[in-house]
Amino acid sequence: MSNKKISIIYLFFFIIPYILCLSIIGVSYNSLVLHALTWRIIVGGVVGAFGMFAVKVIAQRPVLIMYRSSTKPVLKGLLNFFILERSKLVIGANLLVDFVLSMVSIYLISTFVPLTVVLGRTLGWLVFLLMLSLTLASYLEFESLSIYTEKKK
Repeated sequence: MSNKKISIIYLFFFIIPYILCLSIIGVSYNSLVLHALTWRIIVGGVVGAFGMFAVKVIAQRPVLIMYRSSTKPVLKGLLNFFILERSKLVIGANLLVDFVLSMVSIYLISTFVPLTVVLGRTLGWLVFLLMLSLTLASYLEFESLSIYTEKKK
């Protein structure tokens, strides 16, 4: 698999969904908690961090495949951060980054998006965009990232 193809898949399969998942955390938390900018934002950060961690665990196999196929050091470094099968330090760093980004997302959504929009159709659009991005990534290179291979005769 070429580095260009890995970069495109990484964009549609990880970067865009990561940002959308953080937005979903922000919108969901702000629609549930009216006073999200008090100490309760820490609770949202903890819940968001573990939710993002669960999403990352699901994507471990494609990340490993892309990591092994890439040759660019920058791309390898980005992919390497999302490999959770190594040390507890990397897992802790991932949880910490997700915790901080979840709190930032909650803060940004509550500050810049009116409550009427948060309580409206925002969540549906975010989920739609998430599914669209993942569908495009799967369509682009499903066979390269699949753990199932056809038996050759």
